[in-house]
Amino acid sequence: MNTPPLLLGMAILFWGWQTGLWLVAVPIAAIVEAHRITGMRWEFTPAQLNRISDFCTVFMLLPGAYFYFAVGNPRAIILMFVWMPLVLLPLVLAQAYGTRSEFDLSVMFWSLRKYPPRRMPRVNLGYSYFMLWIVAASAANNRGALFYGGLVVFAGWALWAARPRGGSLARWGALFACAVLLGYGGHTGLTAMQAWIEVAVPEWLNLAGARTNPYRSTTDIGHIGELKQSERILLRVISASPAAGPLLLHRASYDAYDAGNWIARNGAFATVDAAAGSTWILQSGQGAAELTIFDYTLAPNPVLSLPAGAAQIVIPGVIELRVNALGTVQVERAPGFFDYRVTYDPGHPRDGAPIDLDKRVPRAEQKVFNDVAASIGIRDMDPEQALDKVKAYFAENFAYATYLKPPAGSHTPLAEFLLDTHKGHCEYFASATVLLLRTAGIPARYATGFSVQEFSTLENAYIVRERHAHAWAKAYVNGGWRDVDTTPPVWFAAEGADSPLWAPLTDLWSWARFRFARRMATTSADQLVVGIVWLAIPALLWIAWRLYRSRRVAGRHASGDPALTDEFRPGADSEFYLVEQRLGTLGWTRKNGETPAAWLARLRSALPAAVDGDTLMRIAMLHYRYRFDPAGLPSPERDRLRSMARLWLQQHQGPREHYSGAGDEGYRIS
Repeated sequence: MNTPPLLLGMAILFWGWQTGLWLVAVPIAAIVEAHRITGMRWEFTPAQLNRISDFCTVFMLLPGAYFYFAVGNPRAIILMFVWMPLVLLPLVLAQAYGTRSEFDLSVMFWSLRKYPPRRMPRVNLGYSYFMLWIVAASAANNRGALFYGGLVVFAGWALWAARPRGGSLARWGALFACAVLLGYGGHTGLTAMQAWIEVAVPEWLNLAGARTNPYRSTTDIGHIGELKQSERILLRVISASPAAGPLLLHRASYDAYDAGNWIARNGAFATVDAAAGSTWILQSGQGAAELTIFDYTLAPNPVLSLPAGAAQIVIPGVIELRVNALGTVQVERAPGFFDYRVTYDPGHPRDGAPIDLDKRVPRAEQKVFNDVAASIGIRDMDPEQALDKVKAYFAENFAYATYLKPPAGSHTPLAEFLLDTHKGHCEYFASATVLLLRTAGIPARYATGFSVQEFSTLENAYIVRERHAHAWAKAYVNGGWRDVDTTPPVWFAAEGADSPLWAPLTDLWSWARFRFARRMATTSADQLVVGIVWLAIPALLWIAWRLYRSRRVAGRHASGDPALTDEFRPGADSEFYLVEQRLGTLGWTRKNGETPAAWLARLRSALPAAVDGDTLMRIAMLHYRYRFDPAGLPSPERDRLRSMARLWLQQHQGPREHYSGAGDEGYRIS
């Protein structure tokens, strides 16, 4: 390794500090640094190094697959950065305890093995591996104040070791101090800006993390063309008592409409205290029905999907649960798959009392909605009658459509929907219903969530796809909030009419990933460690077997076998160099600048027959190809070069005095 002593080991311990995995970091740091005090080395051939590199590549797939199935992307990518140094550890140990201080770059890249350049670049993994541990520690860091200090120490340590020896130490120290101060200023500035954005303008961020922003809903009202959502499965729902009709799972409500966007003006959250363990009480009463919902989140603060009248939630692993007056429930928890059990009573919704904002119609929409309300006569009706009249108005005069043409007039999109097209998707129906009810004096809100209707026999549960996302109105009638869904029921079938032929395969993949994640969630840490150990045992046995079969340098030196050079050149491990060294000890030294072929040709007349000049020339020709041919030697010929050279060395071990006789026929090896 070309890193200063202890730098790499301390970087590994730094990673262990940030991840909390001291039992992993300490032995690895000791093994990596121990090569500096032990003289034992192994000779790894290029083919063996390639196999070790390939093993690291394949072994990388195991944690990659686990993280993908358990937590999904992008969290899986971050965790892969955390564990990447361990995946590459066998290759680094092969360099630390091998005879070569550098590797051909082809060891790391398959493409270079297939199409090697004439001069293969070589690399020492020391500093690259050091940086990989630092990146892994930063991916796992807990944002403590000491983390930046640790980075400064490691950067200074590495730069000090690589500093120009003839430069001014004062200048070096000043430049490094400036870099540290600028880096700290940028680090603290970015942190402060992020905190300000989160507090000052939370609606800029998708804080829910899992497809829903509790502060703003940007609709596709006014969108021209086809509106199509994916088949991806988002939720799985198990119902103790299946509902008679579609079940609406509420995520978020909004109370202010502004040019196609719904905003939660009255959407401030308040924290709810846990009742006991993982149980959270939203309102009094146990609820008459029960659901179990399996969800997935990319961010640590998802919005829950809940039925109307949710009373109690049992959800493990939650740090904090908070609600707002619009009925939205948000939790803080680790990203990945999670589940929660909900008891609810649809007749007792828990939304807060209406306010003046729940009756407000935007100025740009007032004339059209006043005209429509007057035409259907709902202004002076009883709220119950007005509600029925609005439902009938949309059911009798409007149709569902996901494709919309450009507007013909200068009206707003909602006015076009009411006066001209009479066609639209759920966001049109829900928005128009809310504003029409408000025009009639009935408090109303815009709600988003999912419609649960598709049952999967494979999973024995209801599944909720991305295209099942839905919007509806909530009306405050006779002292309580009611769900009012005026979108024609055919919307659900229309959305699924164009499902691709491969949808069953993607559903099967989604189910397999879900089952794996559920299995991992119920597996204890001890069981997981045991499983990893059992997976690693075959790999460790394979590496041990390869080491056992490899020649150790110490043993080879003891038998008088000259060591191969490790020059920066292709074919540096050619056995011809051993033959050359042996001929040199016998007194037939190659002159400076003399090619092997010219040297052997010069010696032909001087070499005794027992030395076998023809075999030497054949070895030299194979060496030439191995040394200079961009395509290298095929494996059979590479083995032939090795075996011929070693056989010749075994036959010519004595000193030159053992070669005796008056002529070529008289020379012999004693």
